[in-house]
Amino acid sequence: MHLRSPGFPLLSLLILFGGGPAWGEDTQAGVPAFKFAWPVPSRVGITERVVSEREHATLKYDGVLTARKPGPGATLHFENLQQVEPAARKNPPGTAGTEDLKALLITFTKPDLNLSETSALTRIEGLETALGSAVTVLEPDPQERENHRARWDTPLFQNQVRDRAELTWAAWVGTWSGVRLASGEERTKTVRLRHPNGPLEQRSTLRHRGAVAGTPGAVRLEWETSLDGAPYRQVVARTRELRCSAALARNPSDPCAAEVLESASSVTAVELVTEPGTLRPFSARTVHTEAFTLKGKPPVIQREERSYAFDWAWKAKRPGTR
Repeated sequence: MHLRSPGFPLLSLLILFGGGPAWGEDTQAGVPAFKFAWPVPSRVGITERVVSEREHATLKYDGVLTARKPGPGATLHFENLQQVEPAARKNPPGTAGTEDLKALLITFTKPDLNLSETSALTRIEGLETALGSAVTVLEPDPQERENHRARWDTPLFQNQVRDRAELTWAAWVGTWSGVRLASGEERTKTVRLRHPNGPLEQRSTLRHRGAVAGTPGAVRLEWETSLDGAPYRQVVARTRELRCSAALARNPSDPCAAEVLESASSVTAVELVTEPGTLRPFSARTVHTEAFTLKGKPPVIQREERSYAFDWAWKAKRPGTR
């Protein structure tokens, strides 16, 4: 994904989640670890809302966890995908808005997640089927569905879908499994990361906010990860230079070559209400904020918020039933 401001790349989503510290390595006597123990099989109804410059959508779907055979672990499959909002596509076929459609397709494409017994995401499968379901929900015209599949079913699109799935699972469960964190405790780590365009330092903080009033057995957990300072600015500037070189090859008058990046930062905050003994979530919320300043121009701030509500008592009807 890219910000709509002049050529500025959203670098940090995969870095923020995929390169995080191994929190589960810490041990504290007397503090039980958060444990992944969803019932197998189990079904949960999920309502997802996303609000950003590129997307404003609400969707519903079921998560179905079943044992994986042969071998240990489980598979989380998503089905019964429904579009709640927007009610209809704003842009007619062939008009502007394809970038928004691409963002929506990434959100609506829900591949299967293969999980280890301890919740580690080991493999993502069923991308083609998941894309087909997303296109069917988002596009009423059969011919346009095929056009969209042909356009977006590319390695780059598939990587973006995989990244989104990994980030989502990390926010729901993956970050917390095996972590020992007492109520009221906060823990911070800084790790050095490798990036093709330079080294980075990432700060991550976990917080245990304690029991949640009105939700028996639930606790509120928070996770914040940030990239900023000179190393991050240099990596973003170098990445942007490479993109500008490609743009100038297509259009020598492209303005990006004349712009100087003065500052850049990226912060992702996750808030999770969950059962500590099972990591069955009640709700989750992620807010990702990118900020940057180009020389001679006012700061630009981009914000994306995603929220998830989980209904473990949901008994979804099978497609085609009454």
